[in-house]
This record gives sequence, C-alpha cells and structure tokens, in this order.
Amino acid sequence: MKKIDIKTEIFEIINKFGPINFVQLVRKLKFSPSENKNVSKALIELEGELKIFKNWDGEYYTPILHDEFDGVLKINSTGKFGFVTELNENELIPAEEIRDCFVAKYFFNSAMHDDLVHVKVFFEDKTKEKTFGVITNIIERKTEELIGFLVSKNSFVDFKPLDNKFNNAKYRISDVKVNAKINDLVIAKISKIQGDFIYVIIEEIITNKTDPKVFFKAFLEKVKVPKEFSSVMDSELKEIPKSIENENFENRIDLRNELIVTIDGDDTKDFDDAVNVKKLENGNYLLGVHIADVSYYVTENSEIDKEALKRGTSIYLADRVIPMLPFELSNGICSLNPHEDRFAISALMEIDRNGNNVKTEIFPSIIQSKYRLTYKQVNKFLEEKTLLNENVELTNMINLSYELSKILHEYKTRQGYIDFEIEEPKIYLNEDGTVKDIVVGERGVSEVLIEDFMVRANEQVAEFLTSKKLPVMYRVHDAPDEEKLSNLENVLNVLDIPFKKPQGILDPIKFAQIATEIKKYKYDEFIKLLFLRTMQKAKYTSINIGHFGLASEFYCHFTSPIRRYPDLMIHRILRELVFNKNMDKLSHFNDIIEGIANQNTSMEQSSVDIERNSNDLFYAEYFKNKIGQKFHAQIISVTKFGMFIEFPNKTDALVHKSTLLDGEYEANETMTVLASSNRKFKIGQFIDVIVTGVDLVEGKVDAVLEEFYNDFLNNDKNKKNFRSVKSEQIRKN
Repeated sequence: MKKIDIKTEIFEIINKFGPINFVQLVRKLKFSPSENKNVSKALIELEGELKIFKNWDGEYYTPILHDEFDGVLKINSTGKFGFVTELNENELIPAEEIRDCFVAKYFFNSAMHDDLVHVKVFFEDKTKEKTFGVITNIIERKTEELIGFLVSKNSFVDFKPLDNKFNNAKYRISDVKVNAKINDLVIAKISKIQGDFIYVIIEEIITNKTDPKVFFKAFLEKVKVPKEFSSVMDSELKEIPKSIENENFENRIDLRNELIVTIDGDDTKDFDDAVNVKKLENGNYLLGVHIADVSYYVTENSEIDKEALKRGTSIYLADRVIPMLPFELSNGICSLNPHEDRFAISALMEIDRNGNNVKTEIFPSIIQSKYRLTYKQVNKFLEEKTLLNENVELTNMINLSYELSKILHEYKTRQGYIDFEIEEPKIYLNEDGTVKDIVVGERGVSEVLIEDFMVRANEQVAEFLTSKKLPVMYRVHDAPDEEKLSNLENVLNVLDIPFKKPQGILDPIKFAQIATEIKKYKYDEFIKLLFLRTMQKAKYTSINIGHFGLASEFYCHFTSPIRRYPDLMIHRILRELVFNKNMDKLSHFNDIIEGIANQNTSMEQSSVDIERNSNDLFYAEYFKNKIGQKFHAQIISVTKFGMFIEFPNKTDALVHKSTLLDGEYEANETMTVLASSNRKFKIGQFIDVIVTGVDLVEGKVDAVLEEFYNDFLNNDKNKKNFRSVKSEQIRKN
C-alpha cells in the first residue's frame, strides 16, 4: 500500500474513532504486522503536520484548531512548559483582551525563552473546554548569549545553561575563546541553531563552582549590571579637580561658616545632602537643604553625562554599590565630606510654626560640612537627650531640627500624607560576602527627620520652577485605581475589617480618613502592606498631576544628583535657566525632558527589580542553613498554586498547595483564601511552617506547614529539599 494511502486511512480512522491507541489503530487498519513500521512513520509525519496529536495516555486524536497569533514565549523555571502571550505593540489591545496559551515542552519546536513566535491553539478534545498551544514558527530570536557551566558528559566537554528555562535544548560547543575548564561558569554566545542543537562559543569565564558567590555573580552577568566605567571618559575625569581651592566661586553665596551637617547611614560613602536649621527672631524656622552641585562638574552630553543617563540611577546591592557616577565624583569632589569645601545648590526655606512655607530661596553656594553624623548616632542622642559630640551648638541645632521635623510631619499629615513605610529585611554579610544574618531594618526618628527635610526641599524646588513657567521633570504619583481599591476591600473584608471602597474622586485627605478608620480595628505591618499594594507606581513626567502618596501638589527629585539622573536634570535646569538666565536653552529642555523622564522611569524600575532579585538570592542563601527549622509566619498572598508567607525577618517563602496533604485546595476568585472542603487558609493568618528547601539560582524558598512536615517527607522522598538539591547538585555534577 502506498504511504500516502496509509496516512489518509490512519487520519480517517483517528478522526472517527479517536482518542485511540496504537494497538487499537492497527486492529482497525487490519494491516499485517509487517506494516507496523510504516504505520509508525505515518503517525510521526501526521503529528509533524499537526493533523493528529498524542495525549498523556498515548492515544491519538485529531485536533480542532481554535486560534493562532504571534506572541512571546515565557518558559517556566522548570523548563517543562511555558506560555505564549500575544504581542501587544504600542499597547493597542486592552489588557483583558490579550490572548495567551499553554505550551508543553515538546511543542516548543526549538523555540527558546523570550523568543517571538507564531503559535497555533488547539482544543484538547471535542468538549472544547481546555486548550494548548503548538509553536509553528519562530519569528525572532531574542537570546544571543547564555550563562552556564562547562560539564563533563561521556568524556566530552558540554555546556549546561544555569537557567532551566534554556535546558530544553541540546548544546554543542563550536569554539572556546578562553582557557576555560570543567566546572567553570562561563558566558556562551549562540553561534547557530540547527535542528535540535544549539551551537555556542565560550566567550568569557565568570567564576568557578567552588566560588561561594557563584550564583550571585551569575545573576549580575544575567541582568547586565554595569561593570567598570568606560575608558572614553578618562580624559574628562582627569580634568575633575580633587578640591575647589583654585575654583571661582564669586557667583556663589558663601555658607562655610554655617553649622551644616550630614546625617546618613553608617556605611554611606557618598554624601549628596547636608542640612542646617535656625530659629528666626519672628519665631519661624529657617531650614537649609544643601545638595551637591553635580551639574557644575557633569556637563550635558559629556561622556560622563552620557553614561550617567544610560545608567539612570545607582544600584544598591547587599555587598556593593553600582554607582551612576565615577568614584572621582561620587565619593570625591561631589561628596559633601566633612571639613572640606564643596560646591552646592542650596534651598533656604522659611517655615512658620504650623509648617507653612513663608519664603524660599534657591541659589548656588559653597559650603563646608562641619560634622558627619549617622542615623544611629542621632537616634541615640534624641532618645537619651545627652550632649551630642560634646558640642552645645550642635546639640541645640539637632534639637531644633527634630522640633521642625515634627512640625513638618504634622503639616503633611493634615494634607493627607500617611506614613506607610514598612519594615524591610537588612542583610549582614561576612567578610567573604556570604550571608551572616538577616534582621528587620531599623528606621528611627533621624531617618524620618531627613526624609521630612528632603520632601520639603523637593516640593519647594518643583513649585519654584512651576511658578517661573520653566520645564520640570516632576515625580508624580496617581491615586489608586478602581481595581486596586476593590482588591483592598476584598482583603479587608476577609480580615473582618469593615470597608467599602470610596465612590467618586479620591484625594489624599479622603484616603487618610479611610486609613484612620481602619486603624481603629487593626494597624500592623500587614495592613500597611495592603495599603501600599493599592498605590500606583510613581513615575517621572513633564506633566504635573501631583504626588498622591506624599500628598504633594508639586514634587520633583532634587536632593540626590549623585545617585539619580532626574535630580541632575533638575539641577541643570536651575543652573541654565535660573542662575545663568540662559533662556536660549528653554526650548531645548522642553524638547528633551519627556523622553528623559520616560527613560528614567524605566531605568528606575529596572534597578528596583535588580535590587529585589539580588536580595532574594541572599535570602535563599540564608535559609539554606535553616532547612528543617520551624518558623512562625504570616500568609501575605494567595495564588492559584499556593500561598506566600512572610517570616519574622520580613523575608518570604512559598507553601505550595500540593504540600497541604489533608485535601484538594483551590484559591477563591479574589485570591484571598486557599480552601479545601473542610479547611481554609486566609490572607493575614499566622501559621507554623518548616523550611524544606531553597533554590540558590532563582532565589526562592519553600516551606510546608509544620503539621504536614513528616508526612510530606514520608509520602514523597523526592520532594525532600527539592530546591536545595537542585542548586547544590549544580555544584557537584
């Protein structure tokens, strides 16, 4: 019988009788056993043509095409499945209408994580209740290089990606450009993809498996954290003075005789803000906020400026800082180090006893910080009421600062500001960079004091520029939207806290009144977290809508030009259009400001993600030595696959619903309760758990309820320490 006739007959039988297994199919065909080989070949071809599929039971059936679209493939961290989400260029498709579909590993068809693909969506069966996707075309490859280990396989050197999302393919090393050896963590450039094989060139050695920081270093490479500054700016850096002894400051107001101080963390190296406070004869306060004059040294479109714009912000990791500006500036001439003359831009604000701003002056200055104080030092002083640094004048000034801070705080509270600052983990490291301890970070009155002063300065600079009709890169923050308020309502009601989302326009004062009412029932770290979740993300823009979270009508970032590009931009506008009165540049700033604002919003979010994800790696490392230990934890969110819990030190873990061994658990529609037929867990509830494993690559922690721990181990030995086994075996293999 001709092959084409076999295929046609096979298809017709499967279409009529499917799902049907191989034995049943052969019986229907009534072929001789000698034809079985041809039947198998025909089945493979029909599968390749997407005319038939095989289910989990090994049965063949004819699929029903449901849909097809272009989208981006995101592969699960296990590498076993993924989802294709419809491409939404220019955000023309409403979020609720964006299509997506599940794709099993064997339907990737050589597509890789993040590739732009074309997917066909089929119904699983004739009930048309469930669907699955098959990738039929790769439109654009997105991955050019991979990070992984060189491993020994069958006496050959092989490449194994660190990220499981890329482990569904077979790799072949086509070239090695460095002296790499087995167990080295390397960067591999993809040279070609041919059939089921991906050919790579080993380009660079990152470190070796024996390095205790191996996974952290891999992460830094993966997210492309900037390394060293380019040599193209060397000539500019050579021109940067180490002091201002020979500089011209005739156009600056000399404040070097004023008692100006910096107040920062113990480990701070770059000081970009300093303060002083006086009491005036009329009873008002004079607040001075003095900010490093970075724009004097970093001119627009210089090589240093281009790199600063590219970075957008400094990135603060547990073991290092990735600075926006080179050391010569950030820790050198721009840093307001004690007892050294420095150029600054100063904002002097007269404030009455009710916190109202009476008058503001903004000007270039020369200052000298008299003391380098720390938050811990000032907090201790304000608590014990002793003599600070054995200096009466300094003691009086700090007391006056605290007095003004309370006035400013009360003023902001009347405007609708609510302090939703939540406790966060503080990572302490050993000398070799490994985790020593993780505790809840402290935020004392001096931290709040500096925040109050900086917020007032940022508000006044934004209002000043607005009043002059000059361009401003505002820091804006919109009111919570309907969906977030509905989520808040759902969660609070689950917690038995009566709350009905407000109708109409929500302003900060109304929102503060809501928070005040809820405080009567309960107000802890979890409630503050819920309120924070209702907030929109702040962003930079040239269009002012106010800052809802701070209850500010005008707000910009002015106080941190060493570590944030938007602040440098504000300084540059002040310098050119206000101090130098160079109005020829007005149209220039108007033209560029929105583009730079959008870029910095994006870079800020990127840096936040990097900081958060890097912290997760340290958290996982910490809990690696806590596997088997019991913790009292709080449920902070519910998902379709389980619940996330928070430990006392404010780190978190996942309790997967498969580890709840007393029933089948499902999340409710509002994702506030995980329930079975006889039990439920709700958001905010405290439970006792035992840590079961960590993933040192992904930075994840697993836990199970204490009551299920022994059964969990006994019922499935393979689950024991799953995450830790996975990451530890990477070291050993």
